[in-house]
Amino acid sequence: MKNIVYRNHDRYAIKRLLMEIGAHQLNKECELMKLPFPKRLGLFYIESSDDCVYLVYKYYDGIRKIMKLDRYELPEAGWERVSLE
Repeated sequence: MKNIVYRNHDRYAIKRLLMEIGAHQLNKECELMKLPFPKRLGLFYIESSDDCVYLVYKYYDGIRKIMKLDRYELPEAGWERVSLE
């Protein structure tokens, strides 16, 4: 059975979400996961699965889930259905 996730690449929605999270909280989450601080807005996306919603960043060495977004306001539009194999 394929895993189905929903992804949102809307730059405006991600920018609003990052402003709500704040640089301090994002930096703290990156330090906990031993990841460098993300610098490019275009490499972020939001991924929603059955159990949780994550902020994801495409690093040069792979894709990493930075943090859970359960406490933050999520966008309503711009979601794409993706099948993972």
